[in-house]
Amino acid sequence: MTPHFDLNDWGREAAWQLRNAFPWSLPALRRSRSWPTLLRTLPPALRPAAEALASRYDLSRWGQVCDAQGFRESLYVLDVLDRYVGTPSHAAPALDIGCKNGGYLPGLQAWSGGAWDGVELDAHRRYWTLTTRRAHGESIARSLPGCRYLASDVRDLRGSYGFITWFLPFLHEAPLQAWGLPRRFLTPLALLEHAWTLLTPGGRLLVINQGEREAELQKQFFQQARMTAQSLGRVESPLSPFQRPRFGWLAQQDSEF
Repeated sequence: MTPHFDLNDWGREAAWQLRNAFPWSLPALRRSRSWPTLLRTLPPALRPAAEALASRYDLSRWGQVCDAQGFRESLYVLDVLDRYVGTPSHAAPALDIGCKNGGYLPGLQAWSGGAWDGVELDAHRRYWTLTTRRAHGESIARSLPGCRYLASDVRDLRGSYGFITWFLPFLHEAPLQAWGLPRRFLTPLALLEHAWTLLTPGGRLLVINQGEREAELQKQFFQQARMTAQSLGRVESPLSPFQRPRFGWLAQQDSEF
């Protein structure tokens, strides 16, 4: 049988090859903002929640690295970790899979107070400013103690992490297509199994899915990988900038819930 030729996937593959062949970027320039200036980027109703987090976590570096979008996403990530994971109990470093441009890395680092690696497969995606995700991510990571931005496929990572976060893994083809990635990167079970090997004994993995369908798929992949994961149910935060509901899972190496 002749293999089916998918012109759309060929186009995504060509675009992927092109942007990775020319990774050069203009510098990602960030201007410093004061805490009151950052707060004013939020709707008034959300400011008390942000101030409550600031009273409990060290957000002093955020003015150096956060734009309005990164500020909101970092607050959301910090709030989710605070509500659903609690006090960090892992040894550094930690890892975030699929960190895009590193915009919410400040939220991760503020929660744990330790070093983080953010890994992004599509790190050379370019903005209209001629800057890339990688340029922004590296700029943010340099301002946070011990943090790194890794332009890489997570399957190429070898290391040992005490905690791993994974927001919205690609579990079916539609979101992969929406982000313009070739179909060959749709390997959810293999990615999950490899992420599991990166955890130290006792290390934990937090996965956040979008929508009930993806949460059900995630459950199936945990079962196929023979991993025991605790369902966190619907993950809610007053600081969420997202419209669709999100659902969470927490799994721990060498541990049963």
